Amino acid sequence: MKKNVLKESFDPFKTKGDLLHDSKEARIITFYMPKGNEVPAHKSTSRVFLYCAKGKGSFLRGEEWIDVEEGDLIPYEPLELHGMRSEDDMIVLAIISPGH
Repeated sequence: MKKNVLKESFDPFKTKGDLLHDSKEARIITFYMPKGNEVPAHKSTSRVFLYCAKGKGSFLRGEEWIDVEEGDLIPYEPLELHGMRSEDDMIVLAIISPGH
């Protein structure tokens, strides 16, 4: 399967998630976040990697918000608090391992 995540359309009012891959080894989700949207802080029992593919915003890591732009990747340990905010229209790839 081939998908160009940069050519997807945004919902101008809310964040849209698109599940690209789902297995017991890994889950990959693309988040299309219009300007000013947020994914609230949460935890996962898996390792999480957030990659800013387009735009800019900030990723929450523990209690700290870290400014991100295109090309930035932040890894998270299991049970580490994380979330996202978009400053511009932003595309984020979330790689979650293990997937289940």
